Amino acid sequence: MSDVLIVHNTRIEGSGYLGELLQKDGFLIDSVNAKHEKLPEKNYSLVVILGAPESANDNFDYLKAEQRLIKKTVESDTPLLGICLGSQLIAKTFGGKVYPGPQKEIGFYNDLRIDNDSKLFSGFTNPFTVFHWHGDTFDLPEKAIRLAHSKNYPNQAFQIGSAVGLQFHMEVNEEMINLWLAKTQEKLELIPYIDPKKIRSDIDENISIVKNNMDNFYTNFKSLFHL
Repeated sequence: MSDVLIVHNTRIEGSGYLGELLQKDGFLIDSVNAKHEKLPEKNYSLVVILGAPESANDNFDYLKAEQRLIKKTVESDTPLLGICLGSQLIAKTFGGKVYPGPQKEIGFYNDLRIDNDSKLFSGFTNPFTVFHWHGDTFDLPEKAIRLAHSKNYPNQAFQIGSAVGLQFHMEVNEEMINLWLAKTQEKLELIPYIDPKKIRSDIDENISIVKNNMDNFYTNFKSLFHL
C-alpha cells in the first residue's frame, strides 16, 4: 500500500478531514513535525505540507529543509500538496515572491473562482466555499498555472509540475477551527474586520460544504495523479 508523508509545521494544524480520507483509503501515513524532527529521506507516493503561523520568508532551518524536500519531490514527479504555508513554500522554492496580502483572510469565504478549467476543481460550484486563515500571499513561479483566485488574492491555488499549492483550507473540521480560534482569541480581537463570534456561528452552516469540497478535490487529485 502507498505511503504518504504529512509534514506538520505546528501542533495545532493537523491533517483534519484530509487525514481521515487518506486513512479511509488505506494509505500508510508517516507524520513528522518539521520543527522538531528530521524530514525522512525515503520516497513516498504523496507528500503533504501543512500550514502554520510562520512566514515562508522566516529564516528557519526547518523551512529550508522543507524547500529542499519540495524540490526533490517535484524533480522525482511525485505528487505534492501544500496547504497555506505549504503553498507559500512551494511558490518560494520555484522562485515566487512571498509577501503580506492586502488584508488578513480568516473565516469562511465563498468567493473563490476557478481558473484554467482546472480538473482539480471539477464538480465544484463556481465560486466555491473554503475556510481561510492567512495574511501572506505570493507571486506565481514562472512555470506555474493558476487554478483559483479571489477578489483580494489573485493566487489562491496553483500547480507547478507535480506540486499543487492551496492558499486556503479545505482539510479543516469543526475541532480544528474551534482550536485555532481559542488559541488566537486575543490576537483576533485586535483585527477590527475579523469577528471570531461570527466565525464560530458560521461553522454549522459551512463545514459540510467545505468537507464536500474536500471530498471532491481529493477524488480529483487522486485521479489526476493516479494515486
